[in-house]
Amino acid sequence: MKFKFWLIFISLGALLFSACSNGVKNNTTFENALINKYCNKEIYTTNLQKLEKNNDVIYTGLNVGLIARNCGDFNKSNVFFDRAEEAYKYDVDLQNVGKKGAKVVATTLINDTIVDYEGSLYERIMVNVYKGLNYMSLSDYANARVEFNRALMRQDKAKEYFAKEIEKNREELKKAKEDPNYQQNMNENAKIIDKEYEHLFEAFDTTKNFINPYASYLASVFFFMDNDFRKAGGLFREVAAINSKNAEITKQAKLFKDASRKSSKNKKKYIFVVYENGFGVVKDDFTLTLPFLVEGKIISASVALQTLKKREGSFEFIKVNGAKTSQFVDLDNIVATEFKINMPAMISKALAQTILKTTLNLVVANNDSTGGWLTLASSVATAATNKADVRSWRGLPKNISVAMVENKGEISLKNPQGAELFNTILDKKKNALVIVRSFSPVLPVNVQVIEK
Repeated sequence: MKFKFWLIFISLGALLFSACSNGVKNNTTFENALINKYCNKEIYTTNLQKLEKNNDVIYTGLNVGLIARNCGDFNKSNVFFDRAEEAYKYDVDLQNVGKKGAKVVATTLINDTIVDYEGSLYERIMVNVYKGLNYMSLSDYANARVEFNRALMRQDKAKEYFAKEIEKNREELKKAKEDPNYQQNMNENAKIIDKEYEHLFEAFDTTKNFINPYASYLASVFFFMDNDFRKAGGLFREVAAINSKNAEITKQAKLFKDASRKSSKNKKKYIFVVYENGFGVVKDDFTLTLPFLVEGKIISASVALQTLKKREGSFEFIKVNGAKTSQFVDLDNIVATEFKINMPAMISKALAQTILKTTLNLVVANNDSTGGWLTLASSVATAATNKADVRSWRGLPKNISVAMVENKGEISLKNPQGAELFNTILDKKKNALVIVRSFSPVLPVNVQVIEK
């Protein structure tokens, strides 16, 4: 009787958790607020209340932080980004063994959506980049320097993390082989899943190394504008090495190199334009029906898996005082690189979830004396929780292009067809960083001008 009560409790609990977690709906809500530039106090107040209740802090902080940034509310943006970064540190990085173990049990039994979103490494880097830009817009260059240094540090840590993650995947594979049904349930099914992913990575250029040139580029421009030419030049050498065939980057590399060798009293001033294009790749899910060996029987069951979904870009480039921006980093490829490295662990976990739920369903069916109601409840709970986690930072761009022109006191931005997007007067005695964000060709661009 206790056994049956426990199963009923698990089934009802699973349904409750599944109903409470609606990642797809929240993703859409955040995206609409960003595109339509909802800058009302209600969206901040509602989501600040979520943060106070410790409700999915990273997911909420990242998305609302970017909404506030897009509205030009840089202080409010950093409030949300700060909370997300704090949660990275205390709820993810320093999470104790007991809490991690409880999460593994819960997510294996139900799915990943019942626990708070923990984010990705590329997102951690970008949160410091955007905080740095926010502080620049607020003319707080001391704090901006801290944030760009953190972004660079996180980038270095990411390289170390992935080396360890690859080794951890090998160790987990060894443990999985101890399962007597390993050959059928894990090895053979993993091969089938791998084939499903083969076509996915044909659309991306993934590497073994995790490098985000966008973070390095913006940090270089920051240090240049802050008159730290030596540090700016050193950082830009890394950007130039990765983009050695890009004429625009080569041209800018010469300026950074020359500036690092000369006095900071450079007579010419420059405009650095960064164009963030479209919407970047996001997580999606799909299910795959596979055979599992459970209690000596071959049973077909659905496995919920994550995948990546590419989204549309806006303008391929923009014109800055007549000069075209040149694409130098594809953020979709960076996301895909991290996804590919983490994929073996994700597949193993998805298979483990399915095996456990299938085993429970079979045990329930074999011990059901309720006329089939308990079996039905267990099956419904399994179907309801058979979902992959699709939460992500929805507003990151698809790719980045840049241009540098001499500052002659004015900037004009035009689309590829020559229609004017933005025009303003600049101080000829200052360098300027202009961030241009375009979500769609039919929507107005969002432009932030920083002068120093």
